[in-house]
Amino acid sequence: MKKIYQAVVLAAVATLLVVVPVLAAYYVYVVVESTGADYENLALNMTLDVDGLVDEGYISTTGLDTRVTDSGYNVLPHMLVEDKLMWVSDLPGNTTTQFIFWTDQSAMDSFPTITGYGGYVTIADNTTLEPGDAYAFGVMGYVDTSAGANKSIIRKDNAVTMNITAAGNITFAVYGGNSVTASNVTSGFMTIMVYCDTYELWMEIGEVEQDRTSASTIPDTANNWTLFENDVMPYVSYYGEWVVP
Repeated sequence: MKKIYQAVVLAAVATLLVVVPVLAAYYVYVVVESTGADYENLALNMTLDVDGLVDEGYISTTGLDTRVTDSGYNVLPHMLVEDKLMWVSDLPGNTTTQFIFWTDQSAMDSFPTITGYGGYVTIADNTTLEPGDAYAFGVMGYVDTSAGANKSIIRKDNAVTMNITAAGNITFAVYGGNSVTASNVTSGFMTIMVYCDTYELWMEIGEVEQDRTSASTIPDTANNWTLFENDVMPYVSYYGEWVVP
């Protein structure tokens, strides 16, 4: 049900790939050059024959035994798809930055979701996902809370949104109903929870309550769900929705 849309990262970014075999494991140096602006937590990607790595026994069928680091060996969020390596890192302007792709690592439990620069996730409309009047939403990952147009963490047109409404403000709003807002939130890795128990609607970040109001029923519409739009979340570790049948 999910589709991940990926865009070319930046026209001004060039990549150089060097493969270095080391016994059963090998790593890849990726040098990225940018000419201009500095970027924080930029979603990057490059073409990589992931199926070939599996076939040759360099990585497991899941690819979870891999890592991406910077030149200082700091582990970065990453994920693999059939033909791409995707990762997230700061990228200083007018510099050459080296990244390393490692195989033969201990297996992780899962990859984060990385939509790519300008990407997003869609979930088809489904009656079992209609929240109604008792529901909860949860998301864990890096959230960019700087001001920007249409930076939606969750959007179902004419039903509900969770988005950046101003610099540092995260608002969950029910169409035609009430809303709750977390203010003065600094960009970073966080867990956001929204609850509605038919009596009250409230938001928590890191288990700290941010705002509370009376409950609102989310309208049942035929529109699809759209998540993580306009680079609001460069990587997502978890997303969940709970509804009462």
